[in-house]
Amino acid sequence: MSSGKGKAKVPVAGRRNVLVTSALPYVNNVPHLGNIIGCVLSADVFARYCRLRGHNVLYVCGTDEYGTATENKALEEGCSPLEICDKYHAIHKEVYEWFNISFDHFGRTSTPQQTEICQSIFSKLLDNNWLSENTMQQLYCESCQRFLADRFVVGSCPVEGCGNDTVLELMG
Repeated sequence: MSSGKGKAKVPVAGRRNVLVTSALPYVNNVPHLGNIIGCVLSADVFARYCRLRGHNVLYVCGTDEYGTATENKALEEGCSPLEICDKYHAIHKEVYEWFNISFDHFGRTSTPQQTEICQSIFSKLLDNNWLSENTMQQLYCESCQRFLADRFVVGSCPVEGCGNDTVLELMG
């Protein structure tokens, strides 16, 4: 499994070029057999099959390091989201290497390269008017000055030391 260093794989004229990816695992747990079967194994089998057929295959995956799952785990473990991402990316990488998953590249959604790619895609969508703007309401805790994902809310603010259950309100 590559971390992305070395010769870049590019499409080859005259050959069948196949891009394979799988669902990006969140960095909020240690992957278990169910995660591997449900997330990366079928894509790995397909990538291996395509390689055996002589196709030029690029199999990429990586940890999803953004979102509520990461923030929740950081709060639970009393550290920063970056520390959670660093810790669990290394664990995921080690587990997939142990299972000999044949990624050509196993990366992270937080890398500068990934950010550049996402921003480029966003800019192209924006330039072509393929995006629409929408407004939504989201719960906000006045006490700790933060918006709360719906999974955070069970009647009071989950931020340690806050516990505010009277000031949650919908912000629009």
